[in-house]
Amino acid sequence: MSKPLSQSLMAIFISLLPGCSSEDVKGPVDCSLSSLTLVLQSTTDASSCTSADGAIALQASGGEGPYTFEMGGAKNDMGAFDGLAAGNYEAKVTDSNSCTSRLGVSIKAAGSDLGLVATTVADTGCLSGNGAITITGQGGMGPFVFRINNGPFGTTSTFPGLKAGEYSVAVKDGQGCVFIDRATIARGETGVSFSAQIKPIIDTKCALSGCHNGDNGANRNWTIFGNVKANAGNIKTRTGNRSMPLTGSLTQDQIDLIACWVDDGAKDN
Repeated sequence: MSKPLSQSLMAIFISLLPGCSSEDVKGPVDCSLSSLTLVLQSTTDASSCTSADGAIALQASGGEGPYTFEMGGAKNDMGAFDGLAAGNYEAKVTDSNSCTSRLGVSIKAAGSDLGLVATTVADTGCLSGNGAITITGQGGMGPFVFRINNGPFGTTSTFPGLKAGEYSVAVKDGQGCVFIDRATIARGETGVSFSAQIKPIIDTKCALSGCHNGDNGANRNWTIFGNVKANAGNIKTRTGNRSMPLTGSLTQDQIDLIACWVDDGAKDN
């Protein structure tokens, strides 16, 4: 059976490109099948509990190079990171197919056994966060003070009103030793209502003449809940990057409400 005309024309076009043939064009890579692996090559502990002179060397194998290594917001193609204080770090490598592999790495400090445990409460708010992190110091020598991200150290160990996401947490003991870690606040179910909060947005911004009121096909009629639910993921993506709606615009609160509703499971509530 001959190829469809569109496929044949595409193959001809590709074959005309310099140094390229249709066989050279790769399809998308399934990263769940990737052999990409991140390995710890070596660590150098900090020389003291108040020094940031630790180092980590990483190595990647599998996947498809070149590789990009990342840790603590810093990136390079060598896999070497220095200037590190005592703490727990997450390292990541990304290959040329955008597949990733992650690894947890610890840096210790000479003369200190200071550590921490971070306990989190999920964020079930949407427009305002209501998650929390509680930090508990371990080892070291009290009294302890605590901080999240780049805030000041203080005696308060619980930090409320936080949105879902990853945070840097740290504890400092009575000797001035500091130990850092990361804590992730999960997104809990927010309870955003389709009928009360999402449908009014769709009715006024999307289900309009010539757009999603059925003019462009029955399956694009977003006055029908089933069609909205079937397209929920795409709606979240396109409203999030502001490529939807085509006319008018959404406020950030409206974009956030849509994302929360979709993340809750796109319920008819």
